[in-house]
Amino acid sequence: MVVSSSILAIKATSSMRHTPNYRFNPEPQFSVNHIAEYLSSTNASQRTRIICAAKFPKKPEVAAYTQIRKPLREALTKPDFGNADLGILVRELDAKSRREKGYKRDEALRCAKAVRSFQGTFNPRSFSQCEIVAAPRELFKKIEGVRVNVALAASVTATMGDTTNAGGIVLLYAFSADRSAIKERLATTAALVLWALESGQMEPLPRLCMAVDLADQKIFKASSSHTRFRSRVEESCKEIRARWQLIEPPSDYDGPDWQ
Repeated sequence: MVVSSSILAIKATSSMRHTPNYRFNPEPQFSVNHIAEYLSSTNASQRTRIICAAKFPKKPEVAAYTQIRKPLREALTKPDFGNADLGILVRELDAKSRREKGYKRDEALRCAKAVRSFQGTFNPRSFSQCEIVAAPRELFKKIEGVRVNVALAASVTATMGDTTNAGGIVLLYAFSADRSAIKERLATTAALVLWALESGQMEPLPRLCMAVDLADQKIFKASSSHTRFRSRVEESCKEIRARWQLIEPPSDYDGPDWQ
């Protein structure tokens, strides 16, 4: 009986074990969003906050759009962008919004809106000369010692004669009220897709490297003129790498040992 009680006590303790809210990245790495935010920052304290968020990423309390991200990625690779399947998904989300309350209701409404925006954004005729397939797990580009991660929703190729060129699509769920920096974020995202793909087997084309603003139903394509942009990113990455080891965690940090 004593043994059984001890086992139960161990199981109870194990189930109550705290799961950290923070992770720790010992080496410099930024997401596309971090780079876009860094480029649009206006002072040192903003840049410190951005580096801190990248070095000590915090688990989001609530992850938005989780129930539609995979269906939309899959729809990109289907004929007519999976219009019939997405129509069913929208009806299910509409029904859920009428059935649920609070956050679940609001999230169902947000997701239904995003799916409808996706349907309004992607026209099969505009992509008739392209092949869209599932993307690799993640692309990255090492820039001045900083790993810049690029998460594609899908990969794109286009063949002209004997030449096949590459590209990629990133979906932005920028439905928030504050869209002041959205243009810079779109431009940065498309430009980094192009840059990251340059080390691949196929030469990327700017017009195939796309950042999609679902909220505005617009597709932003990378520019072929990128010298100034890349210079800004390189200078930023030099600064990020130089400051990385000096950045301390937030006051509520509960992640792995970082020193």
